[in-house]
Amino acid sequence: MPTPLPKPSRGPLLLMLCLGITQPVLAKAPEANAQGFAAYGKGDYKKAHALFEKALKQDPSNVYARLNRARTTTLLNQGKEDAADFDYCTFESNWIYLALADLSKAVELDAKAILPKIDEDTQGLKALKALDEYKKWRQAISVLVEEKGIRQKVLGTTSDWWFLRPGELPKNITLAADKRVMETLQDMTEQPAGRWRPLGSGVEITAGKEPARPWKLEAGKYPFDQGRSFYFEVQLLPGEGPQPEEYGWSTGPLRLGPLSGDCL
Repeated sequence: MPTPLPKPSRGPLLLMLCLGITQPVLAKAPEANAQGFAAYGKGDYKKAHALFEKALKQDPSNVYARLNRARTTTLLNQGKEDAADFDYCTFESNWIYLALADLSKAVELDAKAILPKIDEDTQGLKALKALDEYKKWRQAISVLVEEKGIRQKVLGTTSDWWFLRPGELPKNITLAADKRVMETLQDMTEQPAGRWRPLGSGVEITAGKEPARPWKLEAGKYPFDQGRSFYFEVQLLPGEGPQPEEYGWSTGPLRLGPLSGDCL
């Protein structure tokens, strides 16, 4: 006769029933961001990138997945901006702006947790940090989190700003070291347009014959990809005071950010 199979022990089953457990306990699988970071640590950036994207589909507010996707976006695309066929001004496919968008959203959600990790990164974001676009973006973050000495970090002795008027070519406005405000004309010549001086954390600007007005530094958002993404930029906004009679650069805002003038 065949040997009968041993009966299963009732001990574990009774214990599960006593604990209210009706299904076998399975080890929880690592979430997508953790899996991606493991792949990132092994140098498999393509796999890591896909896992970070999966993590963000599951939870768009995962700041660490956003930081990590910015890292793999940089590592997978660095150097492409130097190619002749690189479409710099199509932001939704430009890796530089995609990475900055992820960093911007992460900082917006939890600057205290994520900004030190961005500043300390010397591997994943190395190529991005070498670009002027990143350096201007980091100035905007200095304004956003109100870092000490933000006026000097942003303005220095000379700073160049864009004034964007709908339907017109952008104007370049320079706050020069000699405290003159210079306007660059369409023929690329410059003309004096006023005076400026430091004031608090911002500046005071006298535009032409207009009364002097205080201007403040703020971190604004530049949206792209039909508003689905954004990056931070510095904006110089006029404060209280008499309004200019004509619409022009002195109505503000003046903008300083990652965006290249060639794309305006």
